Amino acid sequence: MKIARLTIAITAALFGPALLSGAVFAKGPPVNEASQNLSVPTIMVGTAAGNLNCGTLLLTPTALVPPPGPDDPGYLPPLDGYTGPADNPLNPADYYWVQKVHTWQAQCLQAGDAQVFGAWGDNLEGDAKLKVGSPIRVEIVLHNLTAYPELTPLKGYTVIKLEDLLDRESDYGHLAGVDAEGGFFDIPTEFPDVGYDLDTRDPTKGWLVHDSQITFSVQNLDTGAYAVDPGSNPTAEINATGKVVYGYNLRVGEPGLYQIVFTTSALVHFLDQDAVNGGVEDLDGDGLYEQAWININVVGGGGKGKGKPSK
Repeated sequence: MKIARLTIAITAALFGPALLSGAVFAKGPPVNEASQNLSVPTIMVGTAAGNLNCGTLLLTPTALVPPPGPDDPGYLPPLDGYTGPADNPLNPADYYWVQKVHTWQAQCLQAGDAQVFGAWGDNLEGDAKLKVGSPIRVEIVLHNLTAYPELTPLKGYTVIKLEDLLDRESDYGHLAGVDAEGGFFDIPTEFPDVGYDLDTRDPTKGWLVHDSQITFSVQNLDTGAYAVDPGSNPTAEINATGKVVYGYNLRVGEPGLYQIVFTTSALVHFLDQDAVNGGVEDLDGDGLYEQAWININVVGGGGKGKGKPSK
């Protein structure tokens, strides 16, 4: 059965003090108070995210860091007793390495540039009512679209929701193997370099990208006023499924049509983004797209903001 839930801050300083600020947002299941483990292989362009160890040599992936074994310091056995959400029931006899209880790290690497596909939070392009005065969860993930045939695949972990609770309350983890003697072993996942099919818009398992110099803004197109000024820095985080994400908990004081814009550094370019109510922009006419934008309609009245798991 599950032991009492631990709240170990595995990498408490991962993205600095802003990780716990009220302005933080992340794509996918909400980020909880303690930091999560990187589970999806990620390319770091510019400064590596937080204090993640992603090497110092370009295009040289770090080794996979599995959960500690029984002979390692800090070892904790995996947990069983999870029954899963209603739409994905789990065998309670299975064991899982759990976010914020166990530690691990997917492979990651430094690169000089990257091409990406921007995937927005589903609440920004769905039927969720976005209201004045209520938190609006703004989220984007950068899927890698640059092929590295000499490096692919890299290893990480497939992290899933383990409980039939709200996303922000549930445990998340990846499956642990059990050998004939009752011991536990690691089951990593191989992730291909290119993780997004531009034709089918299918977010298949693939590497992600962290651009340390990305900025964003939020403007009311009806009045021209900015709710978030251009050049603002979003907070990068690791969400419950182990993805590097960017985001912000947005509140606005008046209804209207708002445009959210993310602008990459000179080293990273969008090839496309996934929202019908969005697009990409080439700012200098060189055929490279430095911005991805999405328009959202905010109506009057209060209410609770909504969000859905990451793509």
